[in-house]
Amino acid sequence: MPARYSYLALEDDHRLVTDWFSALPDEVTVSDRADRRLLYFRAMATQPLPADDKIDQEKMPFVFIQRPQKKRGTLWSDSEVYFTPSPFRLFPALQKISRSFGAWLQQFDLVLTQKSAGSCEWSHYLEAGIQNYAEELYALPSAMAALRDGQYFVHHRATDGQLDVLAKSLRLRGYHVEAAEPAATDNSGELRSPTCLS
Repeated sequence: MPARYSYLALEDDHRLVTDWFSALPDEVTVSDRADRRLLYFRAMATQPLPADDKIDQEKMPFVFIQRPQKKRGTLWSDSEVYFTPSPFRLFPALQKISRSFGAWLQQFDLVLTQKSAGSCEWSHYLEAGIQNYAEELYALPSAMAALRDGQYFVHHRATDGQLDVLAKSLRLRGYHVEAAEPAATDNSGELRSPTCLS
């Protein structure tokens, strides 16, 4: 079964995670996007990457690092590190890295666990699905400081609808959340992406 580690992070915290992986002695190919970093542990691969886009992630030594994102101006999304192989025994060296990362993450504040009954001290600030998906949720230093200051965090896959509902609720609590960008139309009435407008 793939391994998934959830945590709260701000930008500088994200660097702690990427630095941890960069310090590994393994040969890694990195692919960056705005929302995530993909690590391919190519020396562990038992087969070459296919020439087409049909890659079975469960059979490849991939690790995805989800970056924290600011949403609606004031909300931060959670982050996660996801090791894709399944079964993990196909890549014992990567399984060892996963366990080491999990142990490293445990040095930080545990702010949510599904193992203990009842609500946690921080659940008020964990919105839009975080509490439904994270078995354990750690907060890295800057995120923990922000949480103590009343920062709200949302699940990185929260939909616009979930964020709209949350924004209304938070505004009633006196917490500013920016509205979603409205869909724009051109003169013909056709919907256009706001990024296409000049």
